[in-house]
Amino acid sequence: MLPGKLWFRSKRRRYQSVLDYLKLLKEEEPHRKIYVSGHSLGGGLAHLVASELQLPAVTLSAPGVVETAGLLGLEPLELQDLTVNVIPDRDPIPANSGKQGGVTVPIPCIVGEAPECHRVFNTICMLLKQCGDPIQRNIPCNFCPMEADHHHSCEQKNILI
Repeated sequence: MLPGKLWFRSKRRRYQSVLDYLKLLKEEEPHRKIYVSGHSLGGGLAHLVASELQLPAVTLSAPGVVETAGLLGLEPLELQDLTVNVIPDRDPIPANSGKQGGVTVPIPCIVGEAPECHRVFNTICMLLKQCGDPIQRNIPCNFCPMEADHHHSCEQKNILI
């Protein structure tokens, strides 16, 4: 068997195991609100799982999955009501990967270079910067490297965003 087919088969089993787990969770706890999430490819898979199981998904920098949803026999229009994808400006993955389904929320990229705009840490740091953090959690200095350079408190171990 070709290595590519083995890789795809293992990924398909992993996808199926996530579906099986979430189906069981929905049956055992029907009152529970379940969200799926992911970044990059994980976000694309979260969109597909959301469509298949009618669950909401919130993702970061997910690729477009409209064509894939159609190939899987899912209704791509359902993505509109189920999924939210936060996409930094200049993020090359969502920009070059196919048609987006669902709601996209554009945010500025905290760094200047396009590949760095895809890093999940940079996206989360920008969300914290734009939306704030009402309980003002401390986060490690190296979590938001672009911010750490501007905070003298990083000489200690944490910064406040």
